[in-house]
Amino acid sequence: MALLALVIAILIERYYHSNQSATRDKLSSDNWYFSYSRGLNKTFGDKSWYQGWLRDSVEIFIPAIVIFILFKLFDDGFIASLIVLALMVLILVHAFGPQLPSKQLSGYFSALEHDDPQAAYEYAKTYTGKEANDEAEMVKQVTSSIFYNVESQYFSVAIWFVLLGPAGALLYRMLLWQQQESRLGVAGKKVFYVMEWIACRISTLSYLLAGDMAHGIDAIKKQYFDLDVSGKDLLLNAAAASMGAHAESYEKVAGENHCAIGVSQRAGVILFAVIAVASLLGWTFV
Repeated sequence: MALLALVIAILIERYYHSNQSATRDKLSSDNWYFSYSRGLNKTFGDKSWYQGWLRDSVEIFIPAIVIFILFKLFDDGFIASLIVLALMVLILVHAFGPQLPSKQLSGYFSALEHDDPQAAYEYAKTYTGKEANDEAEMVKQVTSSIFYNVESQYFSVAIWFVLLGPAGALLYRMLLWQQQESRLGVAGKKVFYVMEWIACRISTLSYLLAGDMAHGIDAIKKQYFDLDVSGKDLLLNAAAASMGAHAESYEKVAGENHCAIGVSQRAGVILFAVIAVASLLGWTFV
């Protein structure tokens, strides 16, 4: 079931990335979640008891628990299985994306190819959310953002879908939304750190297999099992090292960025192949 849901969700992703980006953006919109969060804060925000772990539980964990219970309510049966499959696909498509780096950076690459560094800088700033002092720094920032965006928007979602089911995928995505808005409380930060720590280490293995394994292992061998090294830091180190000398083989402008996209795509194929095998062997949650 998990494998079928992932395959359908990926096919839907390919369709929307090729045809209707505006519709795709709406499917991954976080408007419902922040409307829910604002409503709770408007009602209970001034209450002293509605703080800390309780706020995190209500705003983040309750929706995931509701999804978990919803799936448990369905008994075995053909119709129930179809409903469960449809809900899985809906949650996955909602939690994925909204856009692949290759599509988000099309304007950036076009500006570089047409020798328009100012436009490229503005595109890069929008994508990374950071200022760059020169072109070299800009390219490296874009590379890091490619790796992390692919991880947070696709790989981690798929991993937690397999490990904890649709509730896990949605929980990770809600934590990510809160983290991006700097709204995570103490409890939320700890859960997000653990989820990212685990998922990024699984994804790191895919990058090692997809690229220069020797450089990648050398870069992270002392960090892999270190609880104090965040998942994001480990992933960025491993992914950058896994490019090895491959980036130099790209003749295009900003070859490192093109290489990062290529390595991420290969890592994705490997990761989803592993998920497929795990599903066939019955090692998945759903």
